[in-house]
Amino acid sequence: MSEAPRHTQALLLLAGMKWGTSFVAGKLGVEGTDPYLFSAMRSVISAVSVLPLFYYFKVDLSILKSKAVWAIAFLNALGLLLQNVGLTYTTASNTVLLVDINVVIVAVLAALILKERLNRRIVAGLVLGMAGVALIATKGNPSNLGGGSLIGDLLVFGAGVAWALYIVFTTRELKKGYELVQFTSAMILLTAVFVVPIGLFMTADHSVGAGGVSLALYSGIFCTTVAFLLYNVGLKSLGATTTSIILLVEMVFGLLFSFLLLGERPDTPTIVGGSLILLAIVVISFKGLERYRLRRRS
Repeated sequence: MSEAPRHTQALLLLAGMKWGTSFVAGKLGVEGTDPYLFSAMRSVISAVSVLPLFYYFKVDLSILKSKAVWAIAFLNALGLLLQNVGLTYTTASNTVLLVDINVVIVAVLAALILKERLNRRIVAGLVLGMAGVALIATKGNPSNLGGGSLIGDLLVFGAGVAWALYIVFTTRELKKGYELVQFTSAMILLTAVFVVPIGLFMTADHSVGAGGVSLALYSGIFCTTVAFLLYNVGLKSLGATTTSIILLVEMVFGLLFSFLLLGERPDTPTIVGGSLILLAIVVISFKGLERYRLRRRS
């Protein structure tokens, strides 16, 4: 039994690595393709990629009648659209930081919705994290409010909030006994039901830039279907807060690839704000890791 958690953590680390690359893939994708169209392409590809799972694992289609699963899919669709549109206004590295603030938000939502304990450590983490978000968004100068970069930062922050809600509500639903492949396949398919019509309706330019299809293929298959399957295994086994902590590798790889592949070098306010967010996550992490250790000893 002691090996199972290590195996689960390895799957989560792999999922985090895949999502870390998604920020760069998304940034490159929306630079040559309308962000709404790119979102629709990615969602179609991910939906098609899960269809064999419906057949192979004999997925019970009654799950598609669940209002909760539809709501979770909508949150995922909202996060995807907000992130891709936001990437047209802000950097991939900013997006990494402002999306991954969801680790802090998850801890607060878990207390409010899942009735997990809310303590001073979580409150401190929330204050630190929000201060970091404000610093990144304004660059330390309130006069920057209203600029294009701020719009992008707010959009990708909104994506982080949507995915924080996704994590918490998915945790609650998985406790009802859904099969992981069944739940993940349904969620990905229903996400496309939301994203594709919205994306096609909102698209201003239907031309696809160089590399757009290959980037959508990579994002749809590896950063969506494969990563979500790995992630939901961990989410069911370890819970919302601890899973979010392990997925901090997403931030590390996201920033690393933004620097190596896009040449993004954060300015001083972003470095300070990112440090505050990282500190907030560390503060929250101690709570989650302590709880996980206690569960293993019991």
